[in-house]
Amino acid sequence: MTAAGWVPAGLVVLAALDGAFAGFRSSCGRTGLIRRRREDIRAHLRGLATAAALLGPVAGLVLADVLARPERWDRYLAAGRVMLLLYLPFGAVVLAALAGYAVLGWRRRFLATALILGPCTFARPYVAAAGVVLAARAGGDLLVTLAAAASVAAACAVEPVLDRWWVATARRRPPDRPTGTASRR
Repeated sequence: MTAAGWVPAGLVVLAALDGAFAGFRSSCGRTGLIRRRREDIRAHLRGLATAAALLGPVAGLVLADVLARPERWDRYLAAGRVMLLLYLPFGAVVLAALAGYAVLGWRRRFLATALILGPCTFARPYVAAAGVVLAARAGGDLLVTLAAAASVAAACAVEPVLDRWWVATARRRPPDRPTGTASRR
């Protein structure tokens, strides 16, 4: 696959994973001892849908710009390439920690959260902003920079949007009875 294919595909995959994980973070309870598999899957899908809804307009504007002026495609590719060079290692660390979270016992799961996932969640907006700076330098164009900034802003907005959704829906429904199963680990 050429750079024209793998750069956009890589950015889409990272944005989809980020949205799904933001949905999970937004719905997650504060204890790892309760497993709510069905609700967790719904939260991932809700995050994915929210990310698609927020990032869709940015992708549409980039596509319209490239269709109107095809010579700009190389600038978008250069910006996307440097963003991936930053985001892929960061994403790999997060995915490795999530794999550990999924398979380890609850004590080690909390350790993975405290040592890796927590700091990565804290660093996420800063890493995202650094990607915009790199994209601005590599793309060398105001519209490319604005597209990179808008996509990062949209990705970072997924969790706050879902947090507000959770608060709004919690007000409308009666309190839930405890659900889920206790972790066996």
